[in-house]
Amino acid sequence: MSLELLAPAKNAEQGILALRCGADALYMGGPQFGARQAAGNSLADFEQVTREARLWGAQVFATLNTILYDAELEAVRRQAWALYEAGVNALILQDMAFLEMDLPPIPIHASTQAVCDSPEKVAFLASAGFSRAILAREVSLDDIRAIHAAADIELEAFVFGALCVGDSGQCYLSGAICERSGNRGECAQPCRAPWNLVDATNRVVVREKHLLNIRDLDLSDHLEDLADAGIQSFKIEGRLKDADYVKNIVSEVRRKLDTLLHRRPELGRASLGTVTHAFTPDPTKTFQRGLSTYRIDGQRQRMGNLDSGKHLGEPIGEVRSIQGDRLVLDAAPELNPGDGLAFLDGVEVAGTVVNAVEGRQVFVQDPSRIRPGMRLHRNLDHRWLKALRSAKVERRIPVTAALDFPEGAVRLRLTDPAGFVAEAQATGEFGAPRDADAAALAIREALGRLGNTPFELTDLHVAEARFVPVSALNALRRDAAAALEARRREPRAREPRRARALKLNPLPVRGLDYSWNITNKAARAFYEKAGAEVLEVAGDLQEDLSGRVVMTTRHCVKFEMGWCHVHENAEPWARVPEPPGPVFLENGTTRLECHFDCARCRMELVLCGPRERV
Repeated sequence: MSLELLAPAKNAEQGILALRCGADALYMGGPQFGARQAAGNSLADFEQVTREARLWGAQVFATLNTILYDAELEAVRRQAWALYEAGVNALILQDMAFLEMDLPPIPIHASTQAVCDSPEKVAFLASAGFSRAILAREVSLDDIRAIHAAADIELEAFVFGALCVGDSGQCYLSGAICERSGNRGECAQPCRAPWNLVDATNRVVVREKHLLNIRDLDLSDHLEDLADAGIQSFKIEGRLKDADYVKNIVSEVRRKLDTLLHRRPELGRASLGTVTHAFTPDPTKTFQRGLSTYRIDGQRQRMGNLDSGKHLGEPIGEVRSIQGDRLVLDAAPELNPGDGLAFLDGVEVAGTVVNAVEGRQVFVQDPSRIRPGMRLHRNLDHRWLKALRSAKVERRIPVTAALDFPEGAVRLRLTDPAGFVAEAQATGEFGAPRDADAAALAIREALGRLGNTPFELTDLHVAEARFVPVSALNALRRDAAAALEARRREPRAREPRRARALKLNPLPVRGLDYSWNITNKAARAFYEKAGAEVLEVAGDLQEDLSGRVVMTTRHCVKFEMGWCHVHENAEPWARVPEPPGPVFLENGTTRLECHFDCARCRMELVLCGPRERV
């Protein structure tokens, strides 16, 4: 098994950056239907990135993972073929309508939005022809082991980035209250907004806190556990993130994965090239809402980030006093001019810039919203960010070189670990050198100058002692390296698509409700052939979801508040007595009733209609 570091690519430029930082594979949104409306890419972008990926033996996956309407099926089929012609290696899909289409002959991966969260569901997807399942973010190591044992399929898991609070593929909150469907790539993220917690008498128990906002994921210290449980691909979230995030996080996970592979080489690597970084990656320095391991060990932990749904950054200190633009903190902070400060002004994140620092005194550009007692955070480390952006990152493929002397010529052959070979030749008479040691040193030095290529020389074999002018050696090196690079960038055979089993594995349930996201006739036909009964259309096609569950989540308000009778919370968010009867979340005119399924350790949010609000 080879382990793959899978990086996000918002665009071609960031995709190439991720590859240079050590990604073994990329995932990018196509022109349409990619579940991130702000991260679509043209076919020309895909052609550019796939050519770069082939150089490193890496792969590019195209996301076509929205749910589809009948009128869109032909357009998405054509797009799938166009992406195949552009060189992609697999398609990431959610809608089962694709399985009724004439698809190109490349692998298909089941998106996390396809609800890859149980052995039964993943085994079904494997039998349907998917070669990989992207597991739900909320699964534990025990869940992964069970899925791996039950299904003959590659497994991919998120290891870093933002977490959806709702179970993957099962959130209808944005579509129900904002008319922007998460399953169509339009999520308005109402979960990141402030909510009131209200009891049955309409008394506000908690006012304007980000009660559904959860911390981000960081499993980079659990890569070995994940690999041993059956994970082959380690995925970084972030198709909407900037280049700083991509460079920082891909470099960080690459560094940790390389440490694991050095210790356990039998696990193998999915692409070629050794990466060197001229900076120290730090996940706390780029966008994150606080980091967690979520449910990886199966234990419940406090996940809420109730103060803000945005990036606050590193805690700096508390403001003791203010005079003009001078803040006096409780301790001397590690700040520099140009750093960005963030603080909470009510429920809003505000900020300013540091002008100067003298001990505990910080001089800022705009102190107008800062008051004594406020906690300051650094959400932009100016010096670190400048170093990140200017730091050189190099990725090099090791090559061996052989220099020999066919009659009347000198020939250089370069070979890479994948077996690609390229050579260059020059005619001439190359006699014995006057100084054999000096000639050998000159040959090694000249052929080792591969700094402006993707290669590095690891071994050199010279057939016999001859004198070759340095100019000829330089020309041989340039021509052979260019030929090898061109060969590596050429299109080559791709893995074929997995055949559907003659008999599909059974679905986890027979009757399919709105949570199965069936929005077109082709998906309906597929499920009916699989022996299911389609009871209703997807939540996105429902006129009104009042009285229905619009989010199922492992995040639990009851636990966060310290009211859980099953799991003890050593540090609940607030010591507020549990009210009798049901509790509700309210934001403006939206009211959600919290149902607590303690047997399954889940919270369900039910959308209340107008009558329930009276």
